[in-house]
Amino acid sequence: MNPLLALVAIAVTAGGVISVGARDGRLALAGLVAVLLVSPFLADPLPAALALAVRVVAALLAGYLAWIAVRSPGSVTRGSLLGWPVEALVAAAAFVVGFGTAGLGAHPLGPAEAQAAGFALVTLSVAPIVHGRDVYRLGSGAVLLVTGVLLIRAALAGTPTQLEELVSAALFIGLGGAVAFLVAEAERAGASGGEVLGDGSPDPATVQASRVATEPR
Repeated sequence: MNPLLALVAIAVTAGGVISVGARDGRLALAGLVAVLLVSPFLADPLPAALALAVRVVAALLAGYLAWIAVRSPGSVTRGSLLGWPVEALVAAAAFVVGFGTAGLGAHPLGPAEAQAAGFALVTLSVAPIVHGRDVYRLGSGAVLLVTGVLLIRAALAGTPTQLEELVSAALFIGLGGAVAFLVAEAERAGASGGEVLGDGSPDPATVQASRVATEPR
């Protein structure tokens, strides 16, 4: 085990847990951006400096686009129904399984730490994708899933090429832009911030105004 790669893998997993478990939209986004920023460094040998720079810039841009959707101080996501401690235990179990099955029966060309973090992120992405009821949570689950798959690929097939890193960067920017666009469209359609980012419960003020408008005079 490479201690430095192990720390990077743990940092990626921790970012995924924060992204899935936090209800505060800004905190959840911070965890997601941490995953995007650190995950390119889970390779041995490291990608070319230009490829790493492209991935870092893409992570910041994707995070900024998603920030448009959660920049309000009151923005919340549904968060984890099980709570972040349970999510952390699930991620830790997947991390151990991923590390212990490095190569999946074949000789791996990349570090086992990348597969461990990839397994953890894929596992964490299941709940937001399957049970997510808001646009932002679904989008963050998709980002975690794609990142986890790319890490598993790096563990099995070795360091990605510069072209692969460029395509991955474009994909993450597109996902960030899609989340921001869909949240904006939902708000424009009349949904409140809670309906877009939270659990779908209607805004009490909106409900009261609707009742007043429909009462017979």
